[in-house]
Amino acid sequence: LTVCDHIPFGRDAFLLKLERPEWSWKAGQLVSLCGENPLDQRDYTIASGERDETLDVIYRLIPHGVVTPHLRTVQAGDRIPVQGPYGRFILRDPSRPLLFCATGTGIAPCRAFIRTHPSLSLSLLHGVRHPEDLYFQEEFTNCIYHPFCSREPLDGIRSRLTDAIPELEITPGTQAYLCGANEMIYEAEDMLIARGIEKADIFHEPYYYRAYDD
Repeated sequence: LTVCDHIPFGRDAFLLKLERPEWSWKAGQLVSLCGENPLDQRDYTIASGERDETLDVIYRLIPHGVVTPHLRTVQAGDRIPVQGPYGRFILRDPSRPLLFCATGTGIAPCRAFIRTHPSLSLSLLHGVRHPEDLYFQEEFTNCIYHPFCSREPLDGIRSRLTDAIPELEITPGTQAYLCGANEMIYEAEDMLIARGIEKADIFHEPYYYRAYDD
């Protein structure tokens, strides 16, 4: 696909906008992009809605990674191989109340959900380390949006998204989608089950493993 734009995003992330392919995708699905060696591949969630004019991917630059240093070099007009779509982290029932918990670039599928289904009844918890990494926050005006920063104060407070779950208002029938740091997913799932959400109504897409501090 042809690169339409490549935009610095936050402290160390980039938004890669690609021409819309001939194939369609469902919000929440992934595509596979490769590094300089075509055998080095990583999956990235499509951050675009199903009817958007471009296929957007947000990625964080990993200096010693095998894919993102190469992605960082591409420019508008370049063509890059894209495989997909893959994945099952898709919206099961847009008519039900939705809780989305994301860390970092795990916000990508939530953006795709919202752009595809603008009338969702959605509560969003987004945890990052620094305020400038609250990606796409200007697009979340039609949902209940809770941002959290763990390394720098946000409105004078440093916090993680799981800090809010014990007091969170949860509508009966809510389905929960968890995306980002694996440790957040484990912690949030246990907390949400304790709050009465059925395990069968919790879906997750782990992006990375690390000591959880978002």
